[in-house]
Amino acid sequence: MKAKRLLSTLLAVVMLFSVVSVVSLAAGPYTFALTQGPEKTEYYDYEKFDPSGIVVTVTDSTNAIVETVYYSNSTAARFKFSPKVANTLSVAVTAVDVYLDGGFVASVPVTVSHRFEENVSLGSTKHGTRCAGCGYVIPDSMEEHTYDDTAWTPNDNQTFVKDNTESNFCLVCNHEIRREIDGSAGYDIEFGEYQFLHDIMVYIDLLLDLIFGAIKR
Repeated sequence: MKAKRLLSTLLAVVMLFSVVSVVSLAAGPYTFALTQGPEKTEYYDYEKFDPSGIVVTVTDSTNAIVETVYYSNSTAARFKFSPKVANTLSVAVTAVDVYLDGGFVASVPVTVSHRFEENVSLGSTKHGTRCAGCGYVIPDSMEEHTYDDTAWTPNDNQTFVKDNTESNFCLVCNHEIRREIDGSAGYDIEFGEYQFLHDIMVYIDLLLDLIFGAIKR
């Protein structure tokens, strides 16, 4: 008798799960549709994808709307993107795949461009046009630095033991080069301009006065 009751209970549980499964299948599978794309689709290659503005509609097998999901701080965890929103975009990226709750929604076309800056120093010898994002240099843009050899400017950083330097700047990209001015060490300067030495001499003078005053007594 107990065995029959146990068997009946197990059969009832199995039937219950079967009914639930049928109901679930009747309502699913769900379909995701991108009903509104992101506000921004044009980027430079130092920027990251911004999902702001994305709206996804979820429907079931009967085409009934189950949910409308707006991308926001509160729903961000349900969304995934490829490339990831944490990654900087490259010019090779032409679309970003959107996923909601693990399900594919759509591919959003994007345009990613270099942001070129002209006449940028490329090192000690050349300048050219370089992308501010990825650093790509247009090969044909590379040129040697150009200087006016009469435009050297002293830097006033010499000391008693170290020569001064002077600078010259590229006429195109403003790249700086420096050279030493031989023999500029040990330059003359008013002793009083070294204020700390001046103060020391004052204190020494006062101390000597005290010493000599004590001796005279």
